[in-house]
Amino acid sequence: MELLNLTKKQTLWVFLAVYFFAALVGGLIMLYGLNQNYNMILVTLISTVSMTLVVFVFSNIVKNASLYDPYWSVIPIIIVLEWIFIYKNFSLNVILLLVAILVWGIRLTYNWWKNWNGFKHQDWRYTKLHDQAPKIYFLTNLMGIHMIPTLVVYLQLINAHDVIQNNTFNLIFLIGLLISLSAAVIQFIADKQMYDFRMNPNKDKKVIDSGLWKYSRHPNYLGELMFWSGIYLMYFSDKKVIDFHLIYPISMIMLFLFISIPLMEKKLANREGYAEYRKTVSMLLPYRKKGD
Repeated sequence: MELLNLTKKQTLWVFLAVYFFAALVGGLIMLYGLNQNYNMILVTLISTVSMTLVVFVFSNIVKNASLYDPYWSVIPIIIVLEWIFIYKNFSLNVILLLVAILVWGIRLTYNWWKNWNGFKHQDWRYTKLHDQAPKIYFLTNLMGIHMIPTLVVYLQLINAHDVIQNNTFNLIFLIGLLISLSAAVIQFIADKQMYDFRMNPNKDKKVIDSGLWKYSRHPNYLGELMFWSGIYLMYFSDKKVIDFHLIYPISMIMLFLFISIPLMEKKLANREGYAEYRKTVSMLLPYRKKGD
């Protein structure tokens, strides 16, 4: 059976097979690095790059770069679990960190699956990149779609790695935890509101401007940035020193401010009502419409 003809449920087996194989490759690299007593941060980098390459190869086989989409939320959970068992640290702060990662990852993966329609569809951004420069799409696909997001998420996980190596639980950690958990709730609400808006056949508007979307044009992206900022605060709770680790959440912010959000804004620019919506609603940080 051709992949394009697979049902949504049947494609799940393709994803499970590819990601199982990727996780197996990554896990073997982690085990080898552990046995050789190599630096675990470096070993994890090699592991996550290798897993990304596995997914990249299969995304080319199925001719759909969206095979990579679950990587963002699935692999971080696997990496964090590996670190917890490697360091054998099951203290309160580590368990709470894991809870935050699980809540974020499971919610994001669920939202991806709810909106996934099968291999006949591909994320519009990937298709646009292909159409704009088909001759270099192989490189764009490898670096822009697969590798850069992997590396940005990997940088965020370094802060989680350092949390797993200590037992610090204080007010700063608790604030970071609450920010991360609140971020996942914001994302869940924003995604549900957007899904309900899209599924409403009687809607008289082309642009959602209710709920969280009344105060921010991208509340789901805001939640993503809040989540990783919360993870940084958990790291900061132990060090209490502003160091180069601050660059990690900043890199995530830059990814969204200069790539993800501009691409989405450009796509929506010609949609009926969006120009007015853009004038009256904040791009990211929420505040009420002018005149409300």
